[in-house]
Amino acid sequence: MQYTFQRNSDQAPARQLIIYFCGWGMTPATVSHLTLPDQCDLLALYDYRSLELSNDLADLPWDSYQAVSIVAWSLGVWAAEQVVPHWSILPSARRLIAVAGSPYPMHDQWGIPRAIFIGTLEGLTDENRQRFNRRMCGGKRYKQLYDILSERATTELRDELQAVYDSLATSEEPETTPHTRLAWDLAIIGERDQIFPAKNLSTLWEAVHVPTLLLPDGYHYLFDLWHSWRELWTGIE
Repeated sequence: MQYTFQRNSDQAPARQLIIYFCGWGMTPATVSHLTLPDQCDLLALYDYRSLELSNDLADLPWDSYQAVSIVAWSLGVWAAEQVVPHWSILPSARRLIAVAGSPYPMHDQWGIPRAIFIGTLEGLTDENRQRFNRRMCGGKRYKQLYDILSERATTELRDELQAVYDSLATSEEPETTPHTRLAWDLAIIGERDQIFPAKNLSTLWEAVHVPTLLLPDGYHYLFDLWHSWRELWTGIE
């Protein structure tokens, strides 16, 4: 994984940290418009061709953080489920919010239907990628995000999705009841989501007893509905 770190205090060490897991093919620029709370830093993780954490992350001021908020979007929900349980350096005081994603990213009832996931992987081209972006954002939001969504090459995105698929294929076991590795506090769902069907996400989070917030006008990319990170967790405070 790659990462960016945004320090929000030039004086004393920050007391809070937000860890943001990006969606597939995305960069931290997708949330660059969100303002941070005072004395709160932001660590953004992306590029799931590998789930290995950089050794440099050990140098962050972990001892100063009294609380950590983990916000994961789209395939970032799955990535967080793989990484966080093994990340021993994280402070124990956490709150976790899943945004338009699932621990089961390729699943007919709890995630992206399997045929669609595989079809996206096998047919990914520059042209198909633009159609995917339009479905993700909704037509009126597409132009606003075009530059951000085109930052990474299509070949890189294909490699990333292939790595996710390979991981899912090797660990996939038939399950009749979903479970999560993390104790999510809130799942936010866009009712107009054309990537992760809202019905599938609602079914999953209800089954694992996680409160949900359904946004009637929300597409898959939901961050344009907020101006600050604080707005994301007002529903659980």
